[in-house]
Formats: sequence, C-alpha cells, structure tokens
Amino acid sequence: MEKTKLLAFLLIVALSTTSFNAIAIKLNEGNISIFYRSISVFAPAVAQTSTGYKGVVSTVTVTIHNGSTCSGRVFVETTPLTQIDMQGSARLAVAVAGALTGMDTSNYDFFFVIRTDSPVIGGPSAGAVMTVATIAALEGWDIDNKTMMTGMINPDGSIGPVGGIIAKLEAAYDVGATRFLIPKGQGTYTDIETVKTIKKIGNTKIVEISQKLVKRNVSDYAREKYGIEVVEVADINEALYYMTGHVFNITTSEHPITTEEYINSMKPLAQTLLKEANESYINASKEYNETEIPNQFPFYYDRQISEMLKESKDALDAAVSSYKKDLFYSSTSKSFLSLINSRFVTYACTYFKKKSDDREKYLQDLIEQCNSFVNEKSNLAKNAEVEGITSLQCVGAAQKRVLDAKDQLDSAIKSYENGDYLNALYKLAYAAERAKSVGWWVNISNGFKEYGNVTNEVLGDVGEKYIESAQQAVVYSSIILQEMGKTSDLINDANNLLTKARGEIDEYPASALFEALEALSKANLALEIVDGVDKDKLNRAKDAANNAITESRKLGIEPILAVSYYEYAETLSNESAYNAIIFYKYSNIIAGALRLIIKPPSEKKSIYVGIPPVSKRVTTSSEISRETLMLFYYMLLVASVTVLIGLFLGIAIDRISSSRKREELEYLPRSVREFYKKQGRKY
Repeated sequence: MEKTKLLAFLLIVALSTTSFNAIAIKLNEGNISIFYRSISVFAPAVAQTSTGYKGVVSTVTVTIHNGSTCSGRVFVETTPLTQIDMQGSARLAVAVAGALTGMDTSNYDFFFVIRTDSPVIGGPSAGAVMTVATIAALEGWDIDNKTMMTGMINPDGSIGPVGGIIAKLEAAYDVGATRFLIPKGQGTYTDIETVKTIKKIGNTKIVEISQKLVKRNVSDYAREKYGIEVVEVADINEALYYMTGHVFNITTSEHPITTEEYINSMKPLAQTLLKEANESYINASKEYNETEIPNQFPFYYDRQISEMLKESKDALDAAVSSYKKDLFYSSTSKSFLSLINSRFVTYACTYFKKKSDDREKYLQDLIEQCNSFVNEKSNLAKNAEVEGITSLQCVGAAQKRVLDAKDQLDSAIKSYENGDYLNALYKLAYAAERAKSVGWWVNISNGFKEYGNVTNEVLGDVGEKYIESAQQAVVYSSIILQEMGKTSDLINDANNLLTKARGEIDEYPASALFEALEALSKANLALEIVDGVDKDKLNRAKDAANNAITESRKLGIEPILAVSYYEYAETLSNESAYNAIIFYKYSNIIAGALRLIIKPPSEKKSIYVGIPPVSKRVTTSSEISRETLMLFYYMLLVASVTVLIGLFLGIAIDRISSSRKREELEYLPRSVREFYKKQGRKY
C-alpha cells in the first residue's frame, strides 16, 4: 500500500513539474524498472483578440513513461481545447523522434500537456518544438530556455513553414528569449508601408497618402526591436543543436548504390528486355508501313498510331541510354514502355487490316486471350512463396504488377463495351505486357541471397500496421493542407493506394504491404513539398534514401526494390524534380520498412557540441535607459543596502518556489492521473 502511494505521488510530481531541465524519476521493484521523464518548453502562438492578432506563449510539457503496459500511445491534454491538428502534431512528433533517435517508441507512452492564454491553439506551428521536447525527454537532455522556435514538423524531420512569425517574436521577447528559430526560407516578411506625398498646385498643398507592400528581413527586425537573434533551421537536427547542444551524426554512404549482386541480377533482365523491345519495335514499324489506316475527320487514327510508334522508339532509345549508364532498372522500365506501345501499334494495324465485319470479333478474341494470360500470371503471383526479405520484395512486385494488369484488362473491357475500340486495344496491350512482367519478378529473386524469415502471419501483421500508419498520415496531411488552403494530388493517390491495400491484404498480402508503403510515402510527401520541390529538398530526399539503403545492407539485407526506385529517381532528377522526389521517398520508406521487419530499431549515437553562443546582442533604446538607471542606483546605494537586498531576494525566492510547487501540483491533467491510477497495479 505504501509503495502504491509513493508511486502515485512520484507520478504526479513527474507529470506536473514544469521545467526546462529533464526531470527523471526511476522506480525499482523486484526485476521491474520504471522511469518517467518530463520536460517543458515554450511554444509561441498567435491569438485572435478584439484588436487583432497577438503573439502569446504556450507551455508544452512532454512526459514519457516506460512500463509493461506501454505501447507507444500518445495522450494530449490541452487548456483551452485545441484544433484536431494538435493531436496529429503530437503523434508525428513521436514518430520523428523515434526515427531520429533510433528508439523504439512502442516501449513508451507519451503525454503532451499544453497550456496557453490563446483561445484556440493551432497544432502545426508547435510541431517542431514538440519534437525537440520529445527527443530531449527520451534522451534526458536539458533545453535552453532562452531559445524559442516556431515551425511545422514534417514526417522526414524537416521543418515546414508557418505564419505569424512577427507576432510570435513579440511573445518570445516577453518571456526573455534571446534566440528565435524559424523555418528555413522564411527569413523575410511582407509589411505595409505608408507613403506620404505632398503636391503643390498653385497656393494649395495636396497631401496624398498611399500604401505599398514591401519585403523586410525578419532577422533585422528582431535584432533592432527586441535584441533577439533569429536563426533559420532546415530540420530537427539543426534545431536540437541550438536548443540542446546535441546533434545526431547523419552520414550517407560513399559506396555505389548498386552492388555487384544487384548488377548481376538486373543486367541480364535489362539485356533481354532491350532485345525484345527492339524486335517488337521493328515488327510494329513493318506492320504500320503495310497497313492502310483511316486518317480523316472525325477519325484521325493514323496520326494517333504513328505518334505511339514514335513514343515506342523514344522509349527504346532511352532504355539503351540508361543501359549504357548501368542504370538497369531504369532501362527495363523504358523497355517496358516501348513494348507496350509497339504491341499496341501491332494490335491496331491487325485490327484495321481486318474487314469491318471481322474487327469486333478480333477484339473479342484479344480480350479472351488477354484474360486467360492474366489469370495464369495471377495464379503464379498469388502462389509464389515468401520465405524472407528478398522473396518478399520480388513477390510483392509481382503481385502489384498482376493486379495492375487486371485493372487495365477491366478498363479495356469497359472501353470495348462503350465502343472505344482504339483505347481498348491500348489497354489490352498494357495488360498483356504488365502480366508478362510478373514472371520477371518471381524469378529475379533467384539471383539474390535470401535473408530472414518472413511468415504469412508476420506479413499480415506488418501489412495491417502500415495500412493504419498510412491512413493516419493521410488524415493528418489532409487536415493541415486544408488549413493552409492547399490541395495535393498526392493525397488522392494515397487514398487510392490505401483502398487497394485494404482489398488485397487477404489474397495478396505482399502487394498490400507495398501499396501501403507507397501510400504512406505520398501522404508524407504531400506536406513536405507543399511549397514546391527545390534542390535542397531533392538532395535531402536522395540522401535519406541512400542512408536507408546503406543501413539495410549493414544488416545483410539487399533492398532490391529500394535500390531500383532510387536508381529510377536518378534518371528523373534532370527531367522532373517532382517525380524524382516521389521515387526517392518511396525508396527510403521501403528500405526502412524492410529493416524493421527483421530487427527492431536500435538507438543512434549523438554527440554533444554545446549550444552555440548568441551573436552579439543589440540593446534597444528602452533597455539602455533602464540599464543606465539601474547602474546609477547601484553605485549610489551599493554600500548601504547589500545586506537588505540579499535578505529580500532570499525571501522572494522562497515564496516564489513555494507558490510554483503549489501551482505545479495542479498542472497535471485529471485524465492522465485517472488513467495511471487505473493502470497502476499492472506496472
């Protein structure tokens, strides 16, 4: 009974203490060790008042707890109530903290307590500082209470844009901040400048007042008005440096992304497909030259078919170019496009060579043949065994492709039924080539060593887990984008992929897993590139994918799909940064997921380099007068009142400390106390 009371008392103290230093409590009973860590940070916000918007300060307290009942749950308690995005920000803060530290967050529960004077708290702008506080709590680090930050946290750890920076600076000044961190790229703000012009017409003076928008520097404004240093930070690791003095050493491999094992397996396939694509193009060209195709209003069929033949040749040339650069997956992808277009041209030419009465029968026969072929490959993909990480990737790729073939076949049938025969022919060509590629992926695993043991039960559990993660990412990104007044096609893509994953999880679990991973990557990316794709973002995505692949290989895993998509992104980087970053992100997600299937996360090492000193502070005019006055009185009275001042400070500190303790004991949200009261007997 006494132990239970002590446990409850220590829990209340841990959760209710507001401190910029990490508060840690450790309890040992038998073989069970339980600890709590709690840390608080200031988070600037913007409140709407009767006179307009005003900067206010919120206090975010993060408490973490380990124990047998913990499972990575995230609890959020706010006063006043918050927008729903605050809950999403808390969850994302935990996810990013786990990824950066390498800690398994499922071993902990997390409590976020937010207090503010603002009537409504918006979650996104506090996301970055919540992440820093979470990492500090996990690691047991202290936070510099003279540094404040605003910024949205992105799933990849980068810090996204926010609004109200100028108003938040005032709030930072009010609590004594000397440094203010803002998202990279937000170093300027738009101000309204009033211009007064006096014109004289005869003896009459006319005063014209106009306003114009001007760009101003945030750093200059903060230094001149408040004496605060403003620093732009790109990601959480940079923010940790300024707020804790700790950084994680993130490096990328200098070794080539493609290994000898990868090349030995992918190169023969690329050679085979190049040969097939070349032969198919030659045959299609011959058929086209020998066929008379209608090309008059309203049916310009010849023009459409000739364009597809040209696209086949362009794709074939691109495949040859990629092959010469040792980009073998890219070469196979381009060969695949060439094969589709050449097959379509051949189908179309055969169709127009038929008599009018026989053309529909030809289409029906093609549909029947394609359906039989797709079903054959479907059985192959469905029955392919997953034994480990290598076969998981190959079977997953095969299953995705056969399901894609099925979708194209269904669409072809609809086009046929609607009388759109040319479109039906193209979709049949796509379905046939897609189904044909199933055999490539089922067999390609033979060229790689198997690693790990992946059972159907494990595969199903992992698939369900990532479907849930992707769903949460879609919801959160959708909410934030809506608040920002933005939209993204990536969210629509992610929703479609999720629908597929849910429908495939029972019969095609490997495919469902990769559909969910792709949905997760696109949902995350929708936020990360909301303001566009620049060189820095592309390089960041590339480095992250490179690092994920390297970490997988350290465990003995060959992330075939991750390497393939990384390689493909390389070929796209000069054509479309937008498409390239999609494939880099997908590559990164795949490599990370494969690693976690085999081995739980391991903690990453950080180094302490110290918090950098604030650059020379500019003293404001109000501070000069105050400091001068204080100096004068000090010189006048120092000899006579030293003892009195010491006595006064001692009494004041004692009273403040007592008051704070009383105040802090009331800081714990009732829901958290009640939650652990019920759970206490299970620790």
